[in-house]
Amino acid sequence: MPVTDAKLYGERIAALVARFSGVPPLWARYPRVHPLDIHWRMGGGEDYKCLFNVWVTAQRWNEDDRIAYLRRWDPPYSWLEWAAWFLWPEDFVDVESEVSAERWSQLDALGFGSQRDWRRCFDVDPDEYPCADDVSTGWLKDGAGMI
Repeated sequence: MPVTDAKLYGERIAALVARFSGVPPLWARYPRVHPLDIHWRMGGGEDYKCLFNVWVTAQRWNEDDRIAYLRRWDPPYSWLEWAAWFLWPEDFVDVESEVSAERWSQLDALGFGSQRDWRRCFDVDPDEYPCADDVSTGWLKDGAGMI
């Protein structure tokens, strides 16, 4: 019988929820790893991304719940495109979809940052990542408390 993702990650998700009242987002677990880094496609980063996706898919959140989650975890500017995907998944049914000008304006109005902030911090040379102001108050120091 194949192991389901829920069974594979269930205990770890439960431990994270008990410790943090939810599963921390990717940037909190691995501070200062660029969203496009290969880290997210192999090894520990890929595993955590899968765990996070299993947990978040099981949530029955509306937009306000998603906004509250992001406010709690304070996405760095380089993760703002991901934040748009998270807030408005219905906008991204096609993998080629881009964040619309309206959604960038909404992110900025919500206080997360602008498209200009994202572009400036996302499009940096890997050796210069992250920008000095591309930070998050939600980062977990050295993966503290992670399972």
